Amino acid sequence: MKSKIIALVHRQGSSGHEYLLKTTRMSKKIVLLFILISSYAFSQSVNNYQYVIVPVKFDFFKKDDQYGLNTLTKLLLQKYGFKAYLATDKIPSEIENQRCDFLYADVIENNGMMMTKLKLTLKDCKGKLLFETQVGGSREKEYAISYNQALREAGKSFDKLNYKFNGNSGGKHEEVAVKTEATIPKKPIEATDISNLYIEPLFAKPFGENGFQLLTNNTDVPTFVMTIYKTSSPDCYLVNNGVLLRKSGKWFLEYYKEDKLVSELLTVVNLN
Repeated sequence: MKSKIIALVHRQGSSGHEYLLKTTRMSKKIVLLFILISSYAFSQSVNNYQYVIVPVKFDFFKKDDQYGLNTLTKLLLQKYGFKAYLATDKIPSEIENQRCDFLYADVIENNGMMMTKLKLTLKDCKGKLLFETQVGGSREKEYAISYNQALREAGKSFDKLNYKFNGNSGGKHEEVAVKTEATIPKKPIEATDISNLYIEPLFAKPFGENGFQLLTNNTDVPTFVMTIYKTSSPDCYLVNNGVLLRKSGKWFLEYYKEDKLVSELLTVVNLN
């Protein structure tokens, strides 16, 4: 391809050279425009949130806050204007049960040969990706230094995000959007006792690295009920076509049925 371009320039002289310059400039403008549009779309979503929960341990580490990376993530988010908390921090009582008003941070590792590579993501309570940084890298051999450098490098993406909380509540904003599309009744649906569905408590059995199986707990041979999967929040698990949420110490299974939000109380044993 390169040889063809050179040949074209030789054949057409200065006009070919000018054409090549114009094409290159146009390509750069298109890439820049794409980046600006992407950044704007990200910021419009993220600006609906002011709170962020940071896990105390990332999946690629064995220890809590290893190399201080979780604390650094919290401080990095605070630097750019978010009200960030570690999952173990005490959260103000007026917001601690409003978990869909939070974003959930995570750091993803994608190391290469002799290089540490990290990126930071922000998701809502349903696991939808709202923002991710560029990949930050470091070639330092000392792990504590390289992980910190890579995360700080990734964090520079927040400079382009231009985050500023717009006063909306993330959860309320999302609820309004869903009601408009699904014509859900305005009256809130109360949590209901599901004794007619699952009379006995459910036992949580570890399933793989990121999930649990919920089983009946009062029979000789436990019966499988459902599989739940971890999110970045210890109070929220993904379920097929729904979520399992902890509110005020109780677990609720929430899902949509005929365009109506159903919230069912569950008794779950051995889960966190």
